[in-house]
Amino acid sequence: MTTTTLKTDAEILAERFNLAELRREARHAEVNCLPDWDDSGYWYWYRDTVNEAMAIKKQAQPKTKPIAGHIDIESIKARADILAIVENYGLKVRKAGHTFKSCCPFHTEKTPSFVIYPDENRFHCFGCQADGDVFGFVMKIENCDFKTAAVKVGDLL
Repeated sequence: MTTTTLKTDAEILAERFNLAELRREARHAEVNCLPDWDDSGYWYWYRDTVNEAMAIKKQAQPKTKPIAGHIDIESIKARADILAIVENYGLKVRKAGHTFKSCCPFHTEKTPSFVIYPDENRFHCFGCQADGDVFGFVMKIENCDFKTAAVKVGDLL
């Protein structure tokens, strides 16, 4: 006699999507969690399920023994969420379509020109032309080298 175990919805999502796709799904669900919508209950459930799937996915990532003096850049880059890192540095962001906008931390401005592309884990400022990934953002805002930025991003995860 064989027994089958049913998978939860979160486990199914964790199998089907990578972390970046799950982050995008979570943001999509968050935007649709409006209390005046008839289907807002579904979106609250979906948001919670996606968050659970992200926790499962993060827990399932292989834990490698750290090598003295070695930083696993690819692992950090795969787990890093530029939107969370930017918000951690105190920037107030607002949703603008598929992107997020903020006033640039690298120059003085009144109209937001700093755009965050969460699907690509990148940023670009149309005012000062600053551009890069999560490591580039930390390097620029902390005025540090790549290795220091990688360690700081790793510590923020």
